[in-house]
This record gives sequence, structure tokens and C-alpha cells, in this order.
Amino acid sequence: MVKAIKFESKHPFWGQRTATLDWCEENYLVNEYIAEFINTTTNLTFFCLCFFGIYTTVKYGLEKRFILAYAGILLVGIGSWCFHMTLLYQFQLLDELPMIYGTCILMHNIFETGPKRKYGLYLPLALITYAISITIMYLYVVIPIFHQITYAMLVTVLNFRSYYIVDKLPKDSQLRTSMQSLLFKSWTIFGLGFLAWNFDNIACDYLRSARQKVGRPTSYLLEFHGWWHIFTAIGTHYWIVFNQYVRLILLGEANNWDIKWTIGFIPYVARSLENNVKVNRKKIK
Repeated sequence: MVKAIKFESKHPFWGQRTATLDWCEENYLVNEYIAEFINTTTNLTFFCLCFFGIYTTVKYGLEKRFILAYAGILLVGIGSWCFHMTLLYQFQLLDELPMIYGTCILMHNIFETGPKRKYGLYLPLALITYAISITIMYLYVVIPIFHQITYAMLVTVLNFRSYYIVDKLPKDSQLRTSMQSLLFKSWTIFGLGFLAWNFDNIACDYLRSARQKVGRPTSYLLEFHGWWHIFTAIGTHYWIVFNQYVRLILLGEANNWDIKWTIGFIPYVARSLENNVKVNRKKIK
């Protein structure tokens, strides 16, 4: 067991906390330059998965809309890293507001899935208006629950739309089964993250006591807000892959593509080799 060392926090490296939130992880416990070490470094999951998603999207010639989707989620990871590292209000905004912006990008992608634009400019304008409105209101209504509710509303609509699309696929088809499985895995992983986030809030006193008893590095496993970051990043990646393949199904291109896996549990969309499909270097428009 490694004895925990508490760095002097009377004069923290980034100054006194100005954020409206301070999570269960003890501040400046591991490193004098990082306020919440585990909550900060677990954002590496976002970085790795987003760069991997951008890489596979470019490599296999998938649509640029998915590069934008991964970039939006990457911005969330960057903001979260800065927020937990400093506990400063401006970086709290850089964490929370991109959650709205990134989800708006995902909303656009799941509503515009057909070969022709269904909603024209109305959908992007509505999403941009929503994002700007929430930004302005949150600057005046400095209450975290306001952000959480507005984010939850987007996620709820996103998931209902996702299920609606899967439900419209031919029944008893392999494609429908595969999409259901991938979507439910995304929901399950994201749900585990949500439970971890709540448990970290509700049982903070118990968790801090337990971490002191077990000592480092085992105590790192009891940093449940860090697990929220990990599960959220993985669940969101699953959802973007789901969105990529659903789009290919609705474009009539599914036979030329497969969902493949790396390191056993990270999915990605790649061109099919089973039917000796020739690689079409022309990207899907």
C-alpha cells in the first residue's frame, strides 16, 4: 500500500478554485500541477478513441461528417482535461458547453441519414440556435443542473431517433440484429458511466474513506468520476460507429462494408474483404 501524499493546497498551482463544481477526488493529492489527477488523465480515453475514429474514417473514405463528430467529442475531452486539471470556471465552460455542441453534431448526423437531405437548412439552423441559446443562458444561469438537463434532453432525443431508425430496418435481418446489438452496447456502456457519475456524487464520503484504507494505486479504481469519462468515451465511440454503419445501410452500401474490432472490444467500420469487393477509392459523397 502506498501512503497518500497531500500536496500543499493553500496556494494551489492554478490558484483557488473558481469552478462551480468540485468532484469527489481530493484536490492536488497526486500531483502538485494537476488538481484532480485521475479525473484529468482518464480523458486520455477520449483522445485515443477520437483520433482512432478520425484515422479509420479517413483511411476507409467514410464521410467527413464523422470526422466532425469525432472532433466535437475530442473537444469535450480537451475541455474536461483542462477543467479537472485546474478547477477554473473558464475551463469548466470549456468542458460543459462542448458537450452540447458535440451532441448537436451527432443529432444532425442521426437525423440526416438518407441519400438526400430531408430537413435542408432547418435542422442545422435549429441545432445552432439551440447551442447558442444554451450558451448564452448558461452564462447567466450559473447552475450546473441547467446544463445537465439541457444536455440530457439532447441525449434523450438522440437515443429515441437511433432506436426509431433501427426499428425501421427489415425485421429478422442480420443487419437489424447487428445494429440493435451495437446500439444496446453503446447504451449499456454509457449507462454504466452515468451510474458511476452518480455513485461518485452520492457516496463521496464512503469512497474517500475507502480510498484512504486501501491506499494507492488501488484507490484509483474507486475514482468513479474517472470511470464516467472512460465509459462515456467508449459508449460514444460505439454510437458513432453505429451511426456510420446505419448510414451505409440506408445508402444501400452495407454489403461493401463490415464492422470490425480492434483489441477485442473497440469497433470500427472498414471495407468488406469477404466478397472480394474491390476497393473503391472514391469517397461516398
